[in-house]
Amino acid sequence: MKTGEKIRYLRTKNNITSKELSKILDISESSISLYENGKRTPSIELIIKIANFFNVSTDFLLGVSNNPIKVSQYDSEIDFSEILEDIITFLNTQNYVVFDGKDVEGNMVLILKKNLNCVLENMRLLINM
Repeated sequence: MKTGEKIRYLRTKNNITSKELSKILDISESSISLYENGKRTPSIELIIKIANFFNVSTDFLLGVSNNPIKVSQYDSEIDFSEILEDIITFLNTQNYVVFDGKDVEGNMVLILKKNLNCVLENMRLLINM
């Protein structure tokens, strides 16, 4: 995913409209649209502001890493359920994925999502016993 696609992904994942995000970032709504559609690239300062707002790494937004988790020396716990939810949300936005260097499409992606959902649900059941 490119930077603009990641911004849209984070915005929609967090149920934030482009209008709301534009107010949060103190930029125009049309700028959000230009960034999300890849017609303009956000400044480094804006990338940092977006990363801080969504609590993701700048590396994720810039495409250096596919891992959105912002790791700092102060983070002692990472909620694995959030990681699974992020993966499931990511899979919902993709037509295919690459697994072990091979394209995975259609039913295989559905099976992967279903299994990840099962892991998530089963862990929640086990923890709440």
